[in-house]
Amino acid sequence: MSGFQKELMEAFDAMQRFRVSVGYVESGYRSALLPFIRFCGDKFPDEHCLTREMVEAWLVYHPYKSINSQGVFISCLRQYTKFIRFLGKESFVPNEDYTVRHEYFIPYIFTDEELAAFFRAVDSVRPIPKEWKKELILPVLFRMVYCCGMRPGEPLRLETKDVDLSTGSVYIRQSKGSKDRHIIMSEDMRQLCIRYDVLVGHRKWFFQKWDGNPLPTYWLDSQFHKCWNNCKISHHGNPRPYDLRHAFATRNLMRWIDNGQDVMSLIPYLSTYMGHSHFQDTLYYIHLLPERLIRSVSIDWHQFDCIYGRAADEEA
Repeated sequence: MSGFQKELMEAFDAMQRFRVSVGYVESGYRSALLPFIRFCGDKFPDEHCLTREMVEAWLVYHPYKSINSQGVFISCLRQYTKFIRFLGKESFVPNEDYTVRHEYFIPYIFTDEELAAFFRAVDSVRPIPKEWKKELILPVLFRMVYCCGMRPGEPLRLETKDVDLSTGSVYIRQSKGSKDRHIIMSEDMRQLCIRYDVLVGHRKWFFQKWDGNPLPTYWLDSQFHKCWNNCKISHHGNPRPYDLRHAFATRNLMRWIDNGQDVMSLIPYLSTYMGHSHFQDTLYYIHLLPERLIRSVSIDWHQFDCIYGRAADEEA
């Protein structure tokens, strides 16, 4: 390891310790930055600070498969280089010119009929010997995504100790941004989880495979599409499990508006509950509401100038 690479690693380790101290998990930036640090140490062993040339050389040497994955790298690198400057050392920090435009997904907006039909299909799943307790898992799993506004992968990472069935508290580990958070389930959801817990018995993971490992996200995605195709209603588009999370957000906003509540004062609570790192990610859902609700006087449109023209990020 060159002296330059050693300096970069020391700064990286210091950043990781700082991130852990404020609540982030340690592994957040490793996969994005360590290959780049090794590259800089190998190709520029005599340098003493990160430069623009190193970043551009890396992007040529290591072309990313998608603009989203390159965007993740640039975002991580920007935070890392800012931290190096925070330590009082010189470093190039990628500016707006290096920000890669993300590919965004337009959420599918479920009708009431579609949601009801989807959950009927979920509740009608029959036992299959090769898929351990699938008929018990799916009704709880998909309701947890929808009723708790969780990202589809989040319930799959829950251990049984993370779900307090006496209080309804759920501890979500390593959510987006590698930051943990707590949420509280509704009473109906808590009771459903209690019944599920009794039926499936002792286990490590709240949603678990027959071999003791957590269920993979591709399995959840596959089961979602099977249930959607079994709805037996006319529908358009091709929704994803993530759209259940979007439905949670938009329907909460609709309920607040219908009840005449102060939407602007409630949005920060929704943002925290959903684990959004940026307030704008929550504000975006306003633009998905029906026209009659968008015109509501309880929405201050002047606060939304920063998100005009933006599409929803699938990972928000």
